[in-house]
Amino acid sequence: MITSVKASLFHTVAAIPMWPSDPIPPMTHIQDKIASLPLKEMEASLLRTAILSHTARSHRADINGASIVAQVEAAIDIASYAHRSQTRQNRGEMPKVHYVEHPLRNALRALRYGVIDPATITAIVLHDVVEDCAAIVAVELCGAPLGLGEEAYRRIVHFYFLRTFGAQVVRIVGALTNPLSPDGLTRDEKNARYVEHVLSEIGDPRVFVAKYVDFVDNALSLHHSVNPAMVKRLAAKYLMLVEPFSTRLADPDLLSIVSATGIQMMLAHLNGNQLEAQAG
Repeated sequence: MITSVKASLFHTVAAIPMWPSDPIPPMTHIQDKIASLPLKEMEASLLRTAILSHTARSHRADINGASIVAQVEAAIDIASYAHRSQTRQNRGEMPKVHYVEHPLRNALRALRYGVIDPATITAIVLHDVVEDCAAIVAVELCGAPLGLGEEAYRRIVHFYFLRTFGAQVVRIVGALTNPLSPDGLTRDEKNARYVEHVLSEIGDPRVFVAKYVDFVDNALSLHHSVNPAMVKRLAAKYLMLVEPFSTRLADPDLLSIVSATGIQMMLAHLNGNQLEAQAG
């Protein structure tokens, strides 16, 4: 009886037509599928895979290609460790996700805009580490003692990044990090300081691209939120950047970092914003 059942199963399986009839597609097939996914559908491991494969393809003819991929991968490792206890603000029906998805989405969005500069991509991955996780990195990765204070921890992390990634990455990360603010500021004063800091730094095309992808992931995703008061407050803050960002996108020096097609994509994203309506 057992032999009969086995024979029956064998003939059944053998009768199933193979699909596809061609040989198994190469690994580039799945890489192409991943590359076409919307960013909001990608969790951290998919984002990591896409960033590293995109970086490898962009630098395959570069004699330093392997070290560039290793640099970006090291940045992802540090950011993943530093942000491991943080979650991203819940957006409507979307699940609450690990915070590291935010900087990884930013990096992949920049790559899709045609940005291949290693320092820019590395800095985008690390852009919130100093501001949000300086104590974690300084104490747990650099061996600093407890109780030094935020300013000291930030200096330690900057030095760690300088030794690990070089001066250009540190300069971009520093420009993306909001300075410490004095106590007692009103919300309007904090917003004014934020806008002033952003505008003072985006003359550097690398900083502008890094700040722009951060703006897209934060400001242009507010429609996912179910908190009307928060949407109105943040929209008013980000709305102040729309005009200067639009003006900056017309500057020719961006072509040293972004492809012409990428700039058109950036303009399309910016022009499709809903911030004025959301700010009320």
